[in-house]
Amino acid sequence: MNYQERIKAILESRKSVVDPRHVEGFMRLQHGTLDGLSVSQFKSEVLIGSKCAIADKVMAEKLALSYNL
Repeated sequence: MNYQERIKAILESRKSVVDPRHVEGFMRLQHGTLDGLSVSQFKSEVLIGSKCAIADKVMAEKLALSYNL
């Protein structure tokens, strides 16, 4: 399962309709690699990233594109 699939599963479990690409973009701002995050850290970062993506949809898309997501 890739990052976006993991992010999507977490978002769906919370009934959130945020684009996983946008969430991953915000997560990558904080963490150069997502491999080092524990399961609980990853989930926490998804929730933070989703709030950021909701707050600034334009920046979320720019970030996603900048990481080739």
